[in-house]
Amino acid sequence: MRFSRRALPAPSTIVRGVRPRFSLVVTLFLVSGSTGLLYEVAFGKLLGYVFGATAYAVSTVLAAFMAGLALGAHLGGKRASRIERPLVAYGVLEIVVGLVVAASPAALEALTAAYVHVAQRAPGSLAILTAARGALTALVVIVPTVAMGATLPILSRVVAGEVGAESRRRLSFLYAINTAGGAMGALTSAYLVLPALGVRGTIWAAALANVTIGVTAIVVGRRGPAAAQSETNETNEAKAERTKEPAPAAEHGAYREGTALVFAFASGFIVFAAEVVETHLLALLIGNSAYAFGLMLAVFLVCLAIGAARSPALAEKRGDRALALGLGAAAISLAVTMPLWAELPRLFLFAGKHVHSWAGREIVRALAALLILVVPTVFLGTTFPLLLHRVASMRDVGARVGRLTVVNTVGTIFGSIVTGYFILPALGSQGTLIGVVVALAMASVLASRVAGGEKGSPASRFALPAAAIVVVVVLPRWDMARMTNGANVYFSAGPPPDRIEMVREDVHGGVTTVARRGEVLTLYTNGKFQGDDGPEMAAQRRFAHFPSMFLRGTEKRVLVIGLGTGTTLGTIAGYPWERIEVAEISPAIVDASRKYFSGPARGALDDPRTVLALEDGRNHLLVSPGGYDLVTMELTSVWFAGAASLYSREFYELVRSRLAEGGILQQWVQLHHIRRRELAAIVRTLREVFPHVALFVGGSQGILVASERPLVASRAELDRLAKLPAIQETLGGATLPGLLDELVASGEDLDRFVAETEGEPIVSTDDNLFLEYATPKGNVLDYWQSLRETQALLDRYRTKDPAARHLGP
Repeated sequence: MRFSRRALPAPSTIVRGVRPRFSLVVTLFLVSGSTGLLYEVAFGKLLGYVFGATAYAVSTVLAAFMAGLALGAHLGGKRASRIERPLVAYGVLEIVVGLVVAASPAALEALTAAYVHVAQRAPGSLAILTAARGALTALVVIVPTVAMGATLPILSRVVAGEVGAESRRRLSFLYAINTAGGAMGALTSAYLVLPALGVRGTIWAAALANVTIGVTAIVVGRRGPAAAQSETNETNEAKAERTKEPAPAAEHGAYREGTALVFAFASGFIVFAAEVVETHLLALLIGNSAYAFGLMLAVFLVCLAIGAARSPALAEKRGDRALALGLGAAAISLAVTMPLWAELPRLFLFAGKHVHSWAGREIVRALAALLILVVPTVFLGTTFPLLLHRVASMRDVGARVGRLTVVNTVGTIFGSIVTGYFILPALGSQGTLIGVVVALAMASVLASRVAGGEKGSPASRFALPAAAIVVVVVLPRWDMARMTNGANVYFSAGPPPDRIEMVREDVHGGVTTVARRGEVLTLYTNGKFQGDDGPEMAAQRRFAHFPSMFLRGTEKRVLVIGLGTGTTLGTIAGYPWERIEVAEISPAIVDASRKYFSGPARGALDDPRTVLALEDGRNHLLVSPGGYDLVTMELTSVWFAGAASLYSREFYELVRSRLAEGGILQQWVQLHHIRRRELAAIVRTLREVFPHVALFVGGSQGILVASERPLVASRAELDRLAKLPAIQETLGGATLPGLLDELVASGEDLDRFVAETEGEPIVSTDDNLFLEYATPKGNVLDYWQSLRETQALLDRYRTKDPAARHLGP
């Protein structure tokens, strides 16, 4: 088993006996690929809690994983030929993976203190933080990833020894089976395993499966003769078949090993470049929930698996020209399907009129992803298996496969980082896809020249890459207004904007847009509303005013998590704070706030008291020494993948530990597209940590305020604050004491709401991921109807006379 981030897992399991049934081999490969993806997703979440969810942190973790796989492939390739019983060795590797990974959650917890120690001594140093993240990740994953990386070279020798000349076909097929197992793991992790078992349960279940696979491999492998004996006892038929076949061209003609290594690197680079930009686009056009990402990954891997399975037939039919044909076909199919990306919102708007169930809409998402990915990704999936196909029947197959895998893995690292950090921001998604098409076309031409031979005219050999270049040259620009209308979120969209003022694409924040309708500017992330300078400003200002009422003159240090338009920050800056910290994960949102929303933000980003950190809020809190009088959060919806980690018990405990005595937490909570049980779970989780909680509703937005101290505002303090001009300007004619009228419920009234919720609301934790997988199902609800129903529900628990409970002298 190998494991990688959103990539194709390599073959990892095979049973060797006297003549093990191939169906058993296939089953073990399938399960092993599935466990690899389960580890990938679970490890990603655990490491995200420690290192943060920024693109830098995620890329560093990915690089550490992939480096371990590359090292394993190198070591496995060097030693494969010396192993007498490769299947037994493989079984041992699987057991090592299972046992080490099973203990990893405890090891990851131990890393937190070390990481915080380093981060606090090198604040703001990306280089030091990156080195620390990479080194600490390696400490945890080095053993399992090296073991995973070593499996393919070792297993390739099992396949070669088992079936002689047929080994090339079976090696490609097993590679495809393991990739299909990865797709199964991606799908089941999102829709079944993680929601049911949680993070640690998923890891332990996958570890048990690996140990079972390992034991099976050892038992079956020990029954047969040693590898050297198997080779001498090869059947006469297999010997005859082997001797009738010409020596592979890689040994004496086209595709010598050096050339094959170049194409292995290019394959990894281009496939991951395509994967980065396509995942980026799918997040914009298909969805941002944890389900959507699992679905997209599964579709991508299924298509790669189909391509890998078809590669032997392509090789047998086209010979040396198979690789050139596969690359050229990938180029032209990617070019031809590019216009479809801009049409996907139309599909969701049409489906929204006819498909109203959550399951039905998930099927629509799957069909949309399959429609856009299937043809080009199938051809992309043939590239690396074609290279494996050429070396599968060679005597030193293990070493050759090891070298190819190392170089291919290095290519994937460079492909993801270079594309994500440099090419995508510079060219945008359409420009990056065009670049991938051009790279595929050039690789196809190069492969055709390397293959040589007399078959086919130059015109026929270069027809596909030339056609791909022509297509991308004449393609029209995408309609970004339609692509960013958010149709995938609720399967509906508002009126189109008059103009798109800004489009910024990067791996940090996805696609950030500013749209103009009349005089109102609206900020979107991947088509999801984030704020405006019109009707929503009143609610965004209340995010600051509601908690500030209870501070009692302790305005020293405040943390704003999530910048949005900056309206909340601008309101916060109107209070007499000594230091204002802002944690925002997306540089594009910072630029949009500064350029287009400087009025609502009141220029707060340039206030000398403001300190900006391009970091996710949870990690900023983790490495901060604390002492905040107020932590306020202006975030996107809970159902966004990863957002629920800011609504978990562990996060609330972290906030509490970083608050000064009597400090306040404010958190936005959606009242639309949410079911009662999920809303009750948020309230109950918060109440588990903070004894005093109040729920306000301002501008149809839910605002939770929590503290360890009773939430009682001082009338005298409110009078003092009300005299400040900046506060008067942001109140919009209201008064600070009058804002208490917008309090819906607090204390025992909120407890009654939780207690009377059918099916006891659970406490959301980093482990059970309840909110991450429950809240997306509320997106099928109608916006206005769900909002009215939630408000009517909360009215039944309304606190009578809020001023009597929450306003003092």
